[in-house]
Amino acid sequence: MCSDNFINAAKGMQKDEKMNFKIPIEADIHQEVVACHEDGVDDSVKSKIDFWRGDACKLRDYSSEIGTFDGVVMANLLCRLPNPIACLDGLPHVVNEGGVVVLVTPFSWLDDFTHRSKWLGGFYDPVSGDAMYSKDRLKQLMEERGFEKIHEEEMPLVIREHQRKYQYIVSEATGWRRI
Repeated sequence: MCSDNFINAAKGMQKDEKMNFKIPIEADIHQEVVACHEDGVDDSVKSKIDFWRGDACKLRDYSSEIGTFDGVVMANLLCRLPNPIACLDGLPHVVNEGGVVVLVTPFSWLDDFTHRSKWLGGFYDPVSGDAMYSKDRLKQLMEERGFEKIHEEEMPLVIREHQRKYQYIVSEATGWRRI
C-alpha cells in the first residue's frame, strides 16, 4: 500500500538511512536524487517522532493506542475520506485541550473517494437552492466538537508530474484550537 511505502521511508530516514528516488523529467528520463536530514537533526529530535498508519475515519477507536497530541496536521485528506465527519468526530479524542488542529483541504469532492451524501458542501441545497460551501459546514462541525478557528489562509500547492507538467492547487488552510 502507498501509505506503507511513505511510512517505511520515513522510519528509514529516522534511522539515518538516505532515501534514493527518481524525479521524472520526461517520459522514461529521470534524475536520481537523495533525501537526507539537514544538519542539526539529531537523535533527540528524531526520537520524538512516530509514524503510524490507520484509518482517519476511526481516530476515536485509536485514541487509547496512540494517545493525545498538542498538534495534529491533516493535509489534503478531508475530501479524500469516505466519511469526513467520522474523522472530525475523532479529533476531540486525540487532541489535548488547548491543542491545535491544522486542516488543509482544497474541498475537491469526488464520488470516487466520498459518496455525495457525505460531502460537507460543494452543492446546492435541494430545498432552498442556496449554495452550500464546505468551508461554512466545516466551521459549524468543528465548533460543535469544541474547537475554535484561530487561523485561516489560502495555501497554494504545486504537484510536479514531470519537468514541464504541474498541477496547481489552492487549498483552504485553517487552524483550530480545542477549547
